[in-house]
Amino acid sequence: MFDRNILTKIGLAIVLVTSPVLQAVPVAAQVTETSVESLPNQHFIIDVSELEQTDIGKIVIDASAIGGQAALEIPLELKRISLSAPDCVDAGTYVLPVTATNTDGEIVETLDYPVTIKALANDGESHRDWDEEIIYFLLTDRFYDGNSDNNNPYDLDYAGADNPRGVYQGGDFAGITEKLAYLSDLGITTIWISPIVANIQYDVSAGSQDGAFYGYHGYWAQNFEELNPHFGTLEEFHTLIDQAASYDMNIMVDVVLNHTGYGLHPLDGARENSPAGYPTDEDRAVFEDMLRLETGRDALTESLSGLPDFITEDPAVREQIVAWQTAWLDLATTPNGNSIASFRVDTAIHVDPVTLQHFRNELTTINPDFKLIAEAWGADPINHKNFLNSGKMDSVLDFKFKETARNFINGNLVGANETLIKRNEALESNATAGQFLSSHDETGFLYMLNNHLGKYKLAVALQLTAKGQPVIYYGEELGQTGANNWPVYDNRYDLAWKETETENHDIFNHYQTLLDFRHNYSEILAKGNRQLISGSNEEGYILVERAFQDEAVYLLFSNREEAFEIELAVTEADAIAFNHYNGEQFQADGKRLIIPATLLEEGGTALLTLDRGQFSVE
Repeated sequence: MFDRNILTKIGLAIVLVTSPVLQAVPVAAQVTETSVESLPNQHFIIDVSELEQTDIGKIVIDASAIGGQAALEIPLELKRISLSAPDCVDAGTYVLPVTATNTDGEIVETLDYPVTIKALANDGESHRDWDEEIIYFLLTDRFYDGNSDNNNPYDLDYAGADNPRGVYQGGDFAGITEKLAYLSDLGITTIWISPIVANIQYDVSAGSQDGAFYGYHGYWAQNFEELNPHFGTLEEFHTLIDQAASYDMNIMVDVVLNHTGYGLHPLDGARENSPAGYPTDEDRAVFEDMLRLETGRDALTESLSGLPDFITEDPAVREQIVAWQTAWLDLATTPNGNSIASFRVDTAIHVDPVTLQHFRNELTTINPDFKLIAEAWGADPINHKNFLNSGKMDSVLDFKFKETARNFINGNLVGANETLIKRNEALESNATAGQFLSSHDETGFLYMLNNHLGKYKLAVALQLTAKGQPVIYYGEELGQTGANNWPVYDNRYDLAWKETETENHDIFNHYQTLLDFRHNYSEILAKGNRQLISGSNEEGYILVERAFQDEAVYLLFSNREEAFEIELAVTEADAIAFNHYNGEQFQADGKRLIIPATLLEEGGTALLTLDRGQFSVE
């Protein structure tokens, strides 16, 4: 077992659970020098266990002073909540009032929590915030086989499977480690890997005509305390983490809180003629009293895809599943002191909200800098289903972005840009969103475009220059794509390493150029405002300004397939524009600047900066 009551010192800040000023109503609470300390984007715990009343029906904290919700409910079961402040909040001390009401809605007690937000230390080194991460999502099994010795640890008949794509392909931790230079050259900062724990071993399609299918993806856990032997040993996992750190890349691990794998429900022991590798009664005993015997029809109680569903609202179950997952922060810590930096939380809308807050609290206690991004099907930064600024998540996957991208590349340039302006306004550094085009659960974006490379590259340009966290699905940078077709899943291809040997690979170069630009202007693109400067749907182009703290870059997007020039107004007659996409430079003439648009088939993108002056809104 592990000690989950560790206070971890990170940089200059310590997670402090302090005693606030406690006053009975109506006496006014006083602020003292005692405070909870934090750096921007770093979590801290508010503990309201000192509330004395026994008939409390609701506890609410007003976190608006630090950019949070004005009436954020603190679960009675926990009396603790994890909060953070975005980087736009100035250093200083702020007071967060807590109000407890009884079951009749009457105020019974109040608390004042002084919170000190400390300035980030300027040590001369560059600092990368959470909202500046560039995420690369890979299915470990489909990426690269670095150690063939672990390809069949259970000695099952993969070679004889009637669906070769439904079995393990050999990818592992050693394979990712071997290809870290490739990911670094591409411009990745966070590598999101599929779940690492031991999965059910058997063919879930056995006895049917569907074709063999195993848990190669990692989402069908059998043992939450052991690594999947297909992926490697703990030593190999440590090596991956250390080597990634040497490239200044973080490791994000996918975790599942709401279900186990097939065959682990109490009733599954009655199966006759069970296939090789089927879970035993001993395996099922681990989850005794943790799984629903009867499932419901709402998001919390339904059995997702028929998988055994954890009773996540049960306090004992909550404690156990959170303990299993948070233990990996310690297990993953290498002798060099590196560890995993974040979790992607699978199927978050199917987990009890109190359990998610408990999960966040426990992670904060271990590491205040640890981050969470949620998969909440259909969520976006505006309709994030109360995952952001709520003591739960630091980010959500943006399911709406690809719809915006489709509108954009199909001609509604202005409308899509207006959508992104609203999206911009909803995002903060500690409450952001990961925009993606493809995933293992959906048909590939390029496939849906009938392999129209020009439109695809324009969508990628929109994705990689938007506020939020770009999430690249492995192989997209090489033009790989496919249908979401069970049980083959052409969207879960093996990465085409032969393609990486191609000189001047068109799509890879497009990604690399855009990501290089994003790195060079990281704060502007991750945090900056968005404004339409010029252009229209009818003209087939728009010029967009991204600005932050008196600095700006300009994005010129075109969906036209014939060559044309764009005349733009500038504030200075001697302005010079540089296109970082292709290296071209343009000199203004009488406060007018003429730039040739990039053809759609060539990416439809110009990445501009101005030497002297600004573009004028027209």
